[in-house]
Amino acid sequence: MPKKRVLILHAPGTNRDSDLYQAVITAGGEPEIVPISQLEKNEKHWRDYALLALPGGFSYGDALGAGRLWAVELRTLFADLVAAFVQHSRPVIGICNGFQALVKAG
Repeated sequence: MPKKRVLILHAPGTNRDSDLYQAVITAGGEPEIVPISQLEKNEKHWRDYALLALPGGFSYGDALGAGRLWAVELRTLFADLVAAFVQHSRPVIGICNGFQALVKAG
């Protein structure tokens, strides 16, 4: 059975990417840390992944509050990405700051 590919979305200031990467390997998945810039340039596509994961840390230095600027980015640039995962019954997980960003993104 092929391993499930996991998209670990890296934003400036997230610093738990490597922990999440190792956790995915331990769980039997195939993780890939993808900087937001690669998604902005359409260098990566959501269809290639079974799960979207937002790691913890201090995205954008937690300017204006924990996860707030990352949430704005998720709402304005990546709303279709998150919606596509949800609409196709693919899990989306946010850990710590990633969860805060998802909640604030709505």
